[in-house]
Amino acid sequence: MTEIPTDESELYLALAIDLFSRRRLGYATSGHPDAELACAAIKMAVAVRGGSVAGVIFHSKLSFPAGIVNFESSCGVCGGWGGARGRQW
Repeated sequence: MTEIPTDESELYLALAIDLFSRRRLGYATSGHPDAELACAAIKMAVAVRGGSVAGVIFHSKLSFPAGIVNFESSCGVCGGWGGARGRQW
């Protein structure tokens, strides 16, 4: 997530990219840096991939356990996606 300062308040941007091709697959913006923001970016990436996440390896820079737990529960609706770093689905 990236914090973008604006005149009114902070805006947060979450990106989901393909590290091999460097292609942006999904993004989302919000006024709050939370698990829902990250999950929204991943849901867009899943849609761009046609709904298939077979063979995908997910890496996150979440730096605290509470964030990982919230992220895992938020993204459980992505069809088998978990919040573990480096986990292959």
